[in-house]
Amino acid sequence: MEPMISSLLFITNVLNSLWYQQYLYSFLFLMLTLTSILFYSHPNIYTNAIDKCAIGAVVMYGGYLLYTKNKNNLIHVGLILSSFLMVVVLFFYGYCTNQYCYDPQYGNHYHCLLHGISSLGHHGILLLN
Repeated sequence: MEPMISSLLFITNVLNSLWYQQYLYSFLFLMLTLTSILFYSHPNIYTNAIDKCAIGAVVMYGGYLLYTKNKNNLIHVGLILSSFLMVVVLFFYGYCTNQYCYDPQYGNHYHCLLHGISSLGHHGILLLN
């Protein structure tokens, strides 16, 4: 699977955010989906920067929601934080060691996995009370 196709997973976050009336979160995920498609179809330094801005906005707003929501279910919060840490390992640690998302042979597969894990983590944030 190509990362451009797996980035379409974020449409589920758009719809789920709408369902939970988190309109800003939904808009940010729509922007992330569109910028990811733009980057994967026309990769260059500009589309990469635009995509990174959308990623940052989603991560920051997701972190804000996680911080402000009721966190009585520690297992649920632990799973959300674990998904964040897995994404950090796949992307940043992979960058430093030329593994995972940056592996020459399997990098795209790991990047697709990263999309899936991050999508699930953000769904988890929406499901918090």
